[in-house]
Amino acid sequence: GQILKALEDKGILDNTIVIFSSDHGDCLTDHGHSQKWTMYDEITRVPLIIRCPDRFEGGRKVDDLIQLMDIGPAILEMAGVELPQTMDAQSILPALQQDSSWQGRDYVYAEQAKDLILTDTEFMTMVRSKEWKLVHFLGEKDGQLFDLKSDPSETRNLWNDPEHKETKDDLLQNLREWRIRSHYENANWANDWR
Repeated sequence: GQILKALEDKGILDNTIVIFSSDHGDCLTDHGHSQKWTMYDEITRVPLIIRCPDRFEGGRKVDDLIQLMDIGPAILEMAGVELPQTMDAQSILPALQQDSSWQGRDYVYAEQAKDLILTDTEFMTMVRSKEWKLVHFLGEKDGQLFDLKSDPSETRNLWNDPEHKETKDDLLQNLREWRIRSHYENANWANDWR
């Protein structure tokens, strides 16, 4: 409230883009974990509130999949800045403007490298659609596969279930392609500012 009040007191509240989000959630003992260091929805699904009344209506809810990095192109577009070619993000501005061209993402991704607290794996990556989530642990034979339609709480790991092998293989391939594409397309990202 204090930030909004300060903007209002300066007379610029309605001409200011206010964005509220977080880089990750917290398990708070869900799934037997505390803090982050997992890929459960408690960690990877975070609030995103954007207020800019002179550009788009408020009170809307967007149910499509987005990545937090998708905020970046929207901010640049609203500021009139040309997007760099190497940007691996998809602007959410059409969603905010209720543009019928908005599709959202089919998949979103997350990754976490080993650190002082995450010591069980060198690297974990996640791919999520609206229906499925797969988590891969580098160098491990097991991972996590959840049917988010029938198990939104992510309590039944289907990784070793033969009935879901094709889904697991498809998501693993999707994850591999994303890792390769991300590395390749963003290899020279800093050149845009040199």
